[in-house]
Parts: sequence; structure tokens; C-alpha cells
Amino acid sequence: MKLLKLTLALILLLPSLLHAKPQVYLDYKTYYTPDNKPYIETLLQFVSPSLKFLANKNGDLVSSLEITQIFKIGDSVVFIDKYLVTSPEMKDSTIEDYFDIKRYQLNANIYNFEIIITDLNSNETISGAQLVTIEKLTNFKIKFSSIELIQSITKTTELGSFVKNGYFILPYLTNYFPPDLNKIATYFEVYNSNLILGDNERFMITTEVEDYKTGRKLEQFFKVKKYSTGKIVPIISFLPIDQLPSGDYNIVIKLIDKNNITFKTEKIYFQRRSNIENPNTISLESIDIDKSFTTTITKDSIPLYLNSLLPIAERYDSKSIISLLKNGDTLKMQQYFHSFWIQTSPLNPFEGWINYKRQVMKCERLYSSWTKHGFETDRGRVFLQYGAPNQIEDETYNSSSLPHQIWQYYKIGKRSNVIFVFYNQDSSSNAFTLLHSNMLGELQNENWQSFITK
Repeated sequence: MKLLKLTLALILLLPSLLHAKPQVYLDYKTYYTPDNKPYIETLLQFVSPSLKFLANKNGDLVSSLEITQIFKIGDSVVFIDKYLVTSPEMKDSTIEDYFDIKRYQLNANIYNFEIIITDLNSNETISGAQLVTIEKLTNFKIKFSSIELIQSITKTTELGSFVKNGYFILPYLTNYFPPDLNKIATYFEVYNSNLILGDNERFMITTEVEDYKTGRKLEQFFKVKKYSTGKIVPIISFLPIDQLPSGDYNIVIKLIDKNNITFKTEKIYFQRRSNIENPNTISLESIDIDKSFTTTITKDSIPLYLNSLLPIAERYDSKSIISLLKNGDTLKMQQYFHSFWIQTSPLNPFEGWINYKRQVMKCERLYSSWTKHGFETDRGRVFLQYGAPNQIEDETYNSSSLPHQIWQYYKIGKRSNVIFVFYNQDSSSNAFTLLHSNMLGELQNENWQSFITK
């Protein structure tokens, strides 16, 4: 079954429960000083339309935020930083997102990281939390810092939080690349190459693209650059993707010595949306629809079943599905539906669909409401995307709180103990709304317990 790829594992989107709340992208990276001391860099991108701007004495618009970043080991606070961020002065017609970067020197350990952001002009607050792992740097092997996706990079002699190793770097805090972006740029640092490869030796950094699902290399998307060894070597890479079709990919970065021995490999997942046709994509016109599909799915039901694929569809598939539903061409919807299952379950497309249909029907029985099919509800979407939870805590009839359910997954991918909290403000319906999850890329609301308490 296809699973919807969300954001990079280290990127946390702190969305709002209500539109009035601020929206912020968070990322963190780990680097090391020349004496092997680790430090963490937190990067924030503030979504300006979600903030409240007030006019200053010059008539320009300004937003003001209070940021609190907390690092804990267990329940013990190791470090806390509370500070104010004021936006650049903006005109009414040119409000743009802006950024904040902080660096904190911390010992190697696993930290509980918490962040609280308050819009001082609206008094709206959001918060988020996640585990942060900082590893020790030894002299026994070559190591990369975190690999940072960047919007732009320029040489500078100035100092500041956006400057590393003589470069002013503007981060790119998502792994989604829309059609208007024609390159992927990365920055990272290589440590200990002089100790492992020798002083003043040459090595190569290669950057290439592979298909996320198959691991197949895309030969036309490849860059190589030579560097000299050193204690810390900054690496900057630009890879054109203007001819890269829509799809899910990995950036593959390798360090190779002069003897063509690969010493280090790192991968970063990204998603590309492009106007370039994917040569591996099955042409709808060439689809000869399997009779198993045509005899079991009537023309009247194909829009419903096509719509039911949205919870498991990739981002680019979702746009195609929505477009087909608006267009209303039954034959193209049938062809697309069949091609979806050919690519999702190539060994037996019809069996793949029947297995998924059983889950859709189960969602319809359990989670549908007066106005929505089961797969259109938050609980239905989570059920279809992640599977059935291992445990459900049902507080539908708790007199001291709003009706709510807490779904627990022992493991989703590499993440353990994942929860989803759904609540219902209308006890007469079955319409439960997602309130909070600790799954990255999902809605985060650390104050969910206060919210549901009557």
C-alpha cells in the first residue's frame, strides 16, 4: 500500500488549531567545533500570513513573537532560552515569511526538546516537542554534520547567526520542491578527513538522485566536486532538477577518496512536483482496464472509490485525483484508478484494491458522519494511512471532558509510541476531529489536555 510521505523526519510543522494561531516551521541541525564539541542549531520559519502585524510609527507593519526553547534530559531542564523576535518592517502588500536561527552548545546526549511560541500582538500561543539526539564526535572516523537544505548561499565577511564558515545561508525548511524551483542546494560539514585520509589529500563529494521506492539511480542527475582534507571542510552542492519528473526521491551524498573507496554515504528524502512527464509513469491512454475492475466497479461508483484513495495517495497523485474528479471524465477516472493499483500493487493490482476496499468499508462503518464518508474523516484518514491502532482509549462519555479518543501505535516506521488525539464537540454526531499527535508532520497541540477539559 502507498503511504503518504510527509515532511523530513527532523522537520516539525507546528500548525494552528484555529487559523488565528501562528504557524511555524522548525528544523534542527547538529554541528561540531574544531575541538570536537557539538552544538545544535535550531531554525524557525514564521509563516507571516498566520501572524498579527501592527503598524509602527512609520506606518510599516511589524510582528512580535516570544520564543522559549527548552532542552531536558528526562524531566530535568538542562538549558532554557527565552527571547523576543521582531519581524522586519513590511508593507501591506509585501508580507513575507522570515526566519530565526539560534545555536546552543550541548553535550552528546538524548534531549527532550520543547518550544513555545507566542504572538505578542494576538496573544495566541503554539507549542511543540520532540526528541533531539546529539552524537559524540571521535577522531576514529569521518563524520558529516547534519545536511541542510538551503534556499541561497553567499560569501560574506560578516558575522551572525545565519553565517557559517564565511557563508550567509538562508535555510529551506521543507522537503517538497514545487515546479517553480529548479535546483536543490545543500550545505554540510565534513569532519576528520585529514585524520583518516591524510593531510592535504584530495577527496570527492558526489551528489546524485535515486528513486525512493526502487533505489534506481537517475544517471542524468549527478554532480561531483573535489575538496582537500581538513579538520572541518564545508561542503556546498547545487543539483539542477528542472528536468526531474514528479515523484519521491532521495538525494544521495557520498565521500569518495582518491582510490575510489566510499567512506561515507548519506541520504535525504524529498518530494518533487514537476510539469515534466515521468517516463516511468503509465500513460492513461495505454491502459487496458482489467475486467476484474470493470465488472466490480460501476461507472456511478468510480468517483467515490477514486476519492477514497486520497488518504494513501502521494501529494502529486492527490492533485491528479482531485483534477479528474472535477473533470468528471469516467473513462479517464477508470484508467487512472487502474494505473494507481498497477503501480501500488504490481503483482496483483485487483487484489491490492480489494484489500484496501475492505479497510475503506470498515472506515465507513466506524467513522462516517452525517456529512462525510468514513475515509474523509480524520479518524478514517489516519486509519487508512497508518493502519489500525494497537490501542484506543475511548473517553466518549467522560463527563469531565469533551468526548475524545486517544489512539496509540506502538510503532510507525522508525517512531515508537505514537499517539493521535481526536475530539468531538457535537456529542450527537460521529464527527471526531484530530486535535494532537506526536507523529512528525501531523497536527501538534501540546495543550490538548486543557482544550478537551470542560
